[in-house]
Amino acid sequence: MGRLLRVEGLVPVTGAVAFLLLFGRLGGAGDPSPAAAWVGLGVLVAPAIMVYAHRGAAAWAGVLAAVVWTSLAQTASAALVGWAYALVAIALTRRDRSPVAAMVPRRQPPAPAGLPHVAVPAEVAGLTLMTLAMATFVAVLLRYAGPPWITGVIAAFGLGCALAARVLTHRARLRQLFATPQPVHEVRVVEQMGHVHVLLPHPGGLVAKEFAFDVAEPAWTGEGEARTRPGTLYGEPRPGAWCAVEVEGRIHVPVGPVGDVIEVAYDVVQGLPREIEDDEEQLVDPDALRPADRGADAFEPREHRIAPQRAWAATVAIGFGAALAAGELAGIAGADPAVLAPVAAVAGAFGYEFGWRTQLRPRLRWHAGGVAAIGFSGPDRQPWATDSAVVHDDAGTVLLTAGEAVLTVPVPPPWPSPESQRSADELVAALRDARSQSLAISPLPPPPEIVVPRRPLALYAAWLVSVALTLLILLPATI
Repeated sequence: MGRLLRVEGLVPVTGAVAFLLLFGRLGGAGDPSPAAAWVGLGVLVAPAIMVYAHRGAAAWAGVLAAVVWTSLAQTASAALVGWAYALVAIALTRRDRSPVAAMVPRRQPPAPAGLPHVAVPAEVAGLTLMTLAMATFVAVLLRYAGPPWITGVIAAFGLGCALAARVLTHRARLRQLFATPQPVHEVRVVEQMGHVHVLLPHPGGLVAKEFAFDVAEPAWTGEGEARTRPGTLYGEPRPGAWCAVEVEGRIHVPVGPVGDVIEVAYDVVQGLPREIEDDEEQLVDPDALRPADRGADAFEPREHRIAPQRAWAATVAIGFGAALAAGELAGIAGADPAVLAPVAAVAGAFGYEFGWRTQLRPRLRWHAGGVAAIGFSGPDRQPWATDSAVVHDDAGTVLLTAGEAVLTVPVPPPWPSPESQRSADELVAALRDARSQSLAISPLPPPPEIVVPRRPLALYAAWLVSVALTLLILLPATI
């Protein structure tokens, strides 16, 4: 799920909105040909999946989708929806531009004996997808497959093209790395089998950038355990960039771009990330504690859940969106109006159940005796332990290690007001406070009780209203 929620997710989200508008409110394709609607759907799907392989290719696919919908559109507003979709895909390509490089010396890296053949899996996958898409297209032309296959043909061929573009981009950037002067940085390097781990200390020496990338060498045959060595980095250390590193005369040639870049505390003497003691890492931030959590009784159960307003808004959006999307797909497939109601009802039921289990039902209770949580699958109760830990990932999730379980607690930003729920920092501070109290008390009671709530009547009412609205939107276009 993490990968789906990156900034690239703006394209599939925009594509879903465009789909709902074009095939719902705006009446779908104006061309009466049975294949027209499937072509229109295919050009909407293609950029949504291509963007994860290559943003530039997805932008071109978005322009193609806009051109196609300009010819298929019944109204000017439908054509504008297609071009808005393309503009979102184009806007994302700006993120591929290199930021302004720091003022550091530049030097051309030493020439390696040869450049590796990179991105082979993407090359094979791309050629396979394009071949299968062309074969399926021939089957459609010969009427061995129906018009709905056209959507899959366009999506698969587009993804194959995006993978091919990814291959060409990677190989061009690798050649450029050794053909032009690059920024030079003095770094510490850990050499491993087909992999290098790099630390780039900041000028002050207290923190360092930490990142890694795969290299062409099949193995590092140095003796002894892995340790950092002084080295020279060629290239800009940022995610997605291509860098090479030289260590004691050995040039490590990359076979992939730099991955995530994080900042870590740095030990100047050892040339390693500074180790943080567990007790230090799990200290309570007193400024993050809410007034109700300061001085709270050790065994007074406290509770966290997503703010009800936010949880209901998300659940309704998921359920109504699922019903509307399923109904429109059934309409595109030529289903009778009588079929739309059960299709929308079933899809809406699945959507609302998903929203119930991920938004409305999850909750966490705790005191010095332990924690009790209700997640997607059900309840779990765990006592505090000496190795318990509480951290959050800066992406709306608190990770809680307690007893024999690792619990994932959703903590999106409070909405509509900061008082509607604890923020991630506030929840972490409150949980660490309870854990600290547990270490000083013996014996401890069991974790607090927690009861799985029943689905409220409002959930069923929202489902019925969503199905009714879906039918009101779709039936006039199908009757």
